[in-house]
Amino acid sequence: MWTETTLVETLPIAFAGTCDLAVWCKLLRDKGWSGPRIARALGRSESYINNLIRVVERSSPAVLVRWREEQSGHVVPVCATDWLVQICLLPHERQDAELERRIAAHAAPPAPAPDGAAQQ
Repeated sequence: MWTETTLVETLPIAFAGTCDLAVWCKLLRDKGWSGPRIARALGRSESYINNLIRVVERSSPAVLVRWREEQSGHVVPVCATDWLVQICLLPHERQDAELERRIAAHAAPPAPAPDGAAQQ
């Protein structure tokens, strides 16, 4: 007879990216699993798992959609996990403003070389 624990621990689970992993962790916690149990089952640290769940719970819809879109490779990735952990503590309006600023910064053309710099 199998249990949820053996199912997760014996089946290799391939995540499309960190966003999918975070949603999976949130689902397991919503099903009653503890942070340490999820961490053991997925071979990750408990603090990492808890941070991913916190991002899913507190991020604005715009941030979550962008993070998910980045998994497809069709948009420039700007949602680094450490950045998400920091901004998810802000109100949604500020998260959205920070996301727009970050997207704009990554889309900006490279700065020109300073005067007198050697050109190759």
